[in-house]
Amino acid sequence: MVWKCNNVKMVGRKEGEKMKFNLFKNWQIIVLAVFLILSIVSLIPSYQKGVLVKYVSSDSPFLGKVEPGGIITWANERNIESVNDWYQFENYTGVFRLIYNGQLKLGDVDNGYTGMGIVEKPSSKLNLGMDLVGGTRVLLEPKENVSSDVIEQIISTLQTRINIYGLRESKFQSVKDVGGNDYVQIEMAGGSREEIEDLLSKQGRFEGKVTKVVYLDGGSGNLGIGGVNHSIESVGDNIRVNNNIVEFNQTFVIDDVTFEYVNKTNETLIILANVFTGSDIKTVCIQDQADICVSRVMPQGEGYKFMFQVYVSEDSAERFAKVTEDMRILVDPNSGGSYLDGRIVLFLDDNLITDLAISSDLRGKALTDPLITGGRSTKDDAVKEKLYLQSILQSGELPVKLDIVKVDQISPTLGRDFMYSAALAGIIAAIAVGVVILVRYRKIKLVLPMLFVSFSEVVIILGAASLINWTIDLAAIAGIIAVVGTGIDAQIMIVDEIQSGKTEKIYTLKQRIKRAFFIIFGSASTTIAAMLPLMIIGIGVMRGFAITTVLGILIAIFVTRPAFSKIAERLLEKEELKG
Repeated sequence: MVWKCNNVKMVGRKEGEKMKFNLFKNWQIIVLAVFLILSIVSLIPSYQKGVLVKYVSSDSPFLGKVEPGGIITWANERNIESVNDWYQFENYTGVFRLIYNGQLKLGDVDNGYTGMGIVEKPSSKLNLGMDLVGGTRVLLEPKENVSSDVIEQIISTLQTRINIYGLRESKFQSVKDVGGNDYVQIEMAGGSREEIEDLLSKQGRFEGKVTKVVYLDGGSGNLGIGGVNHSIESVGDNIRVNNNIVEFNQTFVIDDVTFEYVNKTNETLIILANVFTGSDIKTVCIQDQADICVSRVMPQGEGYKFMFQVYVSEDSAERFAKVTEDMRILVDPNSGGSYLDGRIVLFLDDNLITDLAISSDLRGKALTDPLITGGRSTKDDAVKEKLYLQSILQSGELPVKLDIVKVDQISPTLGRDFMYSAALAGIIAAIAVGVVILVRYRKIKLVLPMLFVSFSEVVIILGAASLINWTIDLAAIAGIIAVVGTGIDAQIMIVDEIQSGKTEKIYTLKQRIKRAFFIIFGSASTTIAAMLPLMIIGIGVMRGFAITTVLGILIAIFVTRPAFSKIAERLLEKEELKG
């Protein structure tokens, strides 16, 4: 009897050894191992020192030499390992040298202005969301019903504005709410709340108008257009143009030029001729280039003056020529310069942006490159205003007006606090789950595989996010936690079904596992079905949560849970043999 007992023990040990050997040859375990290794490799950070270029402004001396996403490791004889190292040049003036992605770049810097946004190099390859690294999120709503094509046009226009303004690291997406209403959501790093609201809320309807002065003699005069005089008379508060009555602030058209009656005195009438519109602008000079185009900021008196050229269509240039051909020439007694008796006035969304004199040598000429100027009290304000106008004019007019529904701005410090809090919550949750499982089964050998598989799910989800460049934000973290929670439920279900064989002898071990997976697949299917509407019409947080949850569930049911079922099967089967 003793010999038989020992013999049984020896057979059990050999079976256990055989099962352990076979476990690592099982294809489900191999698939889990491969996914886990690939995910770890995709998450391994680069240990290259330096700082990351977040954005490059349009007036930066390094525009075209440095691109967002590159690494700066050296500047002016000093190694750059952190943002603090970069700040030591904030008052530098002169030729600025830096090593960008291993190459030497040069630029002329004035008072430390490089026109680049510099941030710490990320410690991982994950694309972290605004909630974790800081930035601004804006939700915009069109003021009227729009089609998907119009939404795409809105996004394209706003992308141009943002890029020219220098906030290149931005994410745009069209979203819908449960009522089917369309929105545009933008996430970006940098820029103040006021700058971004002003930049995005403007429709961008640009108009360039020339003031025409009609001199009255006995209540009548002539409006000269392209060398032809058109009779105009004062009739009370109104005027008569070519025998047609025009009321105050009304428009009329002569020779394909639209005019607006805006003011009257006893001796003069003031008429505005619309010569430029947003559709006439072909391009805007963003970067100053000698003998090519002008775009600069310079000191003027106690403040700073900015100027830049815009290039307009031939049709608008011809309108300018016709309107100015018959204008009088005036001489400035102070400067001695000669100017026309009208001015060119530029409007953006019906708001005056600049009012410029017209040099006499431009009379009757087709002006295709008008110069836009302005001024501000400080250089920073002048640079921002110039960039703002350039961004609006280059991007063109939005097809519809937009309302800013919501603006969220999160500082990088607050974002880091969110990340630490989320990590701490995950660790506490893992410990709590381990304690509950240990109390339930009183078997540490079951707790450890469960926690390992749950940890593997998290790593594989993060690895997949890194490979597809999916943004990990607080919503994504919530989705990962939800997946881990459902994963623990599935693992408990698998263990319970396997252990039920001790009392229910009518099912084999494989049949019991199949029963567990039938329930698991059913639960996963209903969860995915519930997430699909949020993926399609969800706004911001809801959509990110839904996509991450679905991605995690697919990884769980096809990779981690099958592997855990084999691990649990071997462990509990070995225990039964020992028993």
